[in-house]
Amino acid sequence: MLQQLSFSDPMDDVLELQSMYLRSKPLEDRKALGQFFTGPVVAKYMASMLHKPKVKEVRILDAGAGTGILTASTAVQLLELGCKVVHAVLYELDSSVITHLNQTMKVIENLYQSKKCEFTFEVRNSDFVLDRPDKTESFDVSVINPPYFKYNVKTSPYAKAVSDLYSGDPNIYASFMAIVAASLNEGGQMVAITPRSFTNGLYFKNFRGYLLGATAIESIHIFKHRDRVFKNDADKVLQENIICKFVKTANYETVEVRASDCDSSLTSATIQNYPVELIVDPSNDQRLIRIPESLTEANLLKQAEQLESTFTDSGYFISTGPVVEHRTRNFIVSADNQSNTVPLYRPHNVTPYAALWTGENKKDVRFELQEQHEKHTLTNKNYVLLKRFSSKDEKRRLVCGVYLAKYFENLELIGFGNKVNYIGVKSGELTKKEAYGLSAIFNGSFFDRYFRCISGNTQVNATEIRVMRFPTRDQVKAIGEEVLKLKAFDADQNNIIVNRVLKIKDTV
Repeated sequence: MLQQLSFSDPMDDVLELQSMYLRSKPLEDRKALGQFFTGPVVAKYMASMLHKPKVKEVRILDAGAGTGILTASTAVQLLELGCKVVHAVLYELDSSVITHLNQTMKVIENLYQSKKCEFTFEVRNSDFVLDRPDKTESFDVSVINPPYFKYNVKTSPYAKAVSDLYSGDPNIYASFMAIVAASLNEGGQMVAITPRSFTNGLYFKNFRGYLLGATAIESIHIFKHRDRVFKNDADKVLQENIICKFVKTANYETVEVRASDCDSSLTSATIQNYPVELIVDPSNDQRLIRIPESLTEANLLKQAEQLESTFTDSGYFISTGPVVEHRTRNFIVSADNQSNTVPLYRPHNVTPYAALWTGENKKDVRFELQEQHEKHTLTNKNYVLLKRFSSKDEKRRLVCGVYLAKYFENLELIGFGNKVNYIGVKSGELTKKEAYGLSAIFNGSFFDRYFRCISGNTQVNATEIRVMRFPTRDQVKAIGEEVLKLKAFDADQNNIIVNRVLKIKDTV
């Protein structure tokens, strides 16, 4: 039995109930359930994004309620908007939090009674995704912080659980969002705080297709620092997170984009409205959601849209290095073993302009040409290498170096690890001039910031690169010709050359 609470502000009671639970539940246990609890500032802010529903009795759906802070904040917001009758359905799988959740809802029930209004609730200690409430019920409002974790698509009960809505098994949080969207009445509102990962990438393509078909994005809030959003869990939250508001069967011409450094500056976020086609890319079937953090980034995105081609249409290909080290450990040998081996390129071998392997770095290794090595090795010719991994807080997302076949002219094959992407031309040979042009483009400030508008992932995925607006091959060659005149890599000169050839205004 929980202690009786008696704060003057009902939300103080709600926060104390959350704090009591957090003190009682180890972080590792919460992590196993994909739980990251929403802080009071974020919860209030998310609820403030709601407008008054056009119904007499408002039905709230909370998918993964925790201690109930989001529904409590939502109910308080609805009360302030003039809603007098509210019913909440709350799903929570963790039985250890149910007592706290019930008591939170009682606090809100008492608040409504004190205002001569009616708040009722039903707590369901069951699995939201497997229950699929969208099959039998409908709702008007849902403000959620869904759990997020991947699962085994062969053995998990969640595999194919939402296959009637979209194909693929990207992540449990996508299943939560899809079911909530399916549960909403026409004009129903969903506000969700989630990883940004669903906004781009082939992995979430079908989910985006469903979500953007069923709902429209009204607003997006982006945090510039990922580690200041979740209460008591900051040191464990590694992904970039966003808050999005979706409205069922709506059709908007613009999308509101808000940006703040962290939760403490939410209410003073910068706000800009952009045409929906600037945010949701209409040029291909990926339905990428681009998020400029500022008006400067939006102007950069508009300039990118004016480029004459795309990466693929310009005649280039990009693939992930075929050597997956944990699957080919028996092929990997020390750098000084030169018998029937080739150098294996790893991320540390790639720097701006240069992709060098000397054998002198302690991380340098070689790849042995054992039986079936053909699946893992490539023909030794000119390529451009692009690192696949970075950090949100690193200065650059794109780091690109030139690999020339002459570095190992006595070798027919070369090895690239799967933590680098390799780039070439679809037909013919990639010349040195064109390779340096590509490297200059990817190492320039313009394309680095353009890519950040497209992707919040720490990975540089080939899918996003393929559909990026891109210079023509003639422009790439012209840039390469200028860059080769430089004595060494110079970031400022690199930017000047790229921007001049592409007629881009200074974006630094």
